[in-house]
Amino acid sequence: MNESIGEKLRQAREKRSISLEEASKATYMRVGYLRALESDDFNALPSITQARGFLRAYASYLGLDAEPLLAALSACQESIKPNNVLSQATSPGSAISAAPSEVDAIFKEIGQQLRRQRELLGLSLEDVEKHTRVRQHQLLHMEEGEFDSLPSPVQGRGMLNNYAIFLGLDAEALLLRFADALQARLFIRQTAKPRRKSFLPRGLHLPFGLHRWLSGELFLTIIVVAFLIGFVVWGMNRIFSMSADEEPTPTAPSIADVLLARQTPSAIPATETPTATQSAATLPAIVNQPAITTTLETQAVTIPGLVQVNITIHQRAWMRILVDGKVEFDGRVLPGTAYQFSGEKQVEILTGNAAALQVLYNQKDMGTLGTFGQVIDQIYTVEGILAPTPSITPSPTETLRPSPTSRITPSPSPTPQL
Repeated sequence: MNESIGEKLRQAREKRSISLEEASKATYMRVGYLRALESDDFNALPSITQARGFLRAYASYLGLDAEPLLAALSACQESIKPNNVLSQATSPGSAISAAPSEVDAIFKEIGQQLRRQRELLGLSLEDVEKHTRVRQHQLLHMEEGEFDSLPSPVQGRGMLNNYAIFLGLDAEALLLRFADALQARLFIRQTAKPRRKSFLPRGLHLPFGLHRWLSGELFLTIIVVAFLIGFVVWGMNRIFSMSADEEPTPTAPSIADVLLARQTPSAIPATETPTATQSAATLPAIVNQPAITTTLETQAVTIPGLVQVNITIHQRAWMRILVDGKVEFDGRVLPGTAYQFSGEKQVEILTGNAAALQVLYNQKDMGTLGTFGQVIDQIYTVEGILAPTPSITPSPTETLRPSPTSRITPSPSPTPQL
C-alpha cells in the first residue's frame, strides 16, 4: 500500500523525534500549516503555490527527497481547492481581475465580526475609543472592511489587534486572516507586474543575483560612461597638441629698453662719487662720471635744455625730482617705468633706494645710483654731478636729572622764660 504525502512527512518527523513546534521554529512555518501537510489537508493551505513551497522546505528539513512528493502533489492538484484567494490569483485571465474583490471580501468579513461583537456587548464607538485609544473614524473603517483607509498596513494590524483584544475575540485568528489578505494582494501585484526583458541568449544561465543587474539600463549607463571618458581623453589630447604647436610670440620691449637703446655709448673712467657723509670742505666739487656698464650703438636723443637726465626704474622706490629748484616729481615709482627731465641749470634726484634708479646724464649711462636701501641725493648740473652739502643737525644736550634734596625740618622754638 502506497503511503500518502502526509504519512511520509509524519513518519520522518517522528523518526527524528521532532515535535511540530520545533519544526515550526526551524522552518519558520506555522504549526497549523505543518499539521495540514502531515494530514494531507492541502485545502487549509493558502494556495497551491505556497503548498508546493511548504512541502519542499519541510521535506528538505526532514531529510527527504522533495521531488517525488512534489510529483505526487501535482497528481492530486486538480482535487485541491484552497480556501484562500491565492489559488485564484495563480490562474491566468479573469482570475486575476477577480482576486481584488476576494481580498475585499476578507476585509469585509473581519469588519463584520468586529461590529457584531461590539453590538453584542452594547458598546458604542465612543466607549471603544476611550479604552483602546483608537479614533472613531479608524474604528469605523475597520468595521466597514476599509483597511486601505488606515495609515499603513502595519498600523492597521496593530489597531486590529487592540480592537479584537478589547472585544474579547480571538486576535490571533483575525490577524492571520488579515495577513492572508495582504499576502494575496501582494501576490496579485507581483503576478500582474510585467517582467523586464532579458538581453541574454536563450539557454544561458547566470549565477543567482546577476540577472537582476544585467538589464537595459546597465548597458545604457556603461555606454554613456564610456562616451564621457573618451570625450575627456580626446579633449586633453587636443589641448596638449595645441599647446605644443603654439609658437611663442615676441613681447613688445618696455619703454626703459627703448630709452636705453636710443642713447650714445661713451666710456668714461670711473671715480668714486662723493657722498653726503664727506667733509663739507670738499663740496661743491665736480665729480667724474662712472664707466659705462653696457655698450649701445644707437643715435642720441636731442632734448631741449642744457641738463638732460633720463631715469629708468628697476625696483620699487620713492623718488623726488627738482628741476631748477622746482619739484617736478614726488612719489613712488614702479619697475619698468622711465622718466625724462631737462633743466637749464640743474636736476636734483633724491631717493631712498639707490639701487632702483639707473640714470643717463647728458646721454651718458651713469649706472645705478647705489646699493639697495641707500639714501642718495645728487645734483646734475651743466658742469657735472654735485653732492649737496649736508645740513648739520645739532645734537641734543643731555639735561641733568634733578637730584632730590633733603627736606629740613624746623626745630621747635624755645619757649620764653618769665
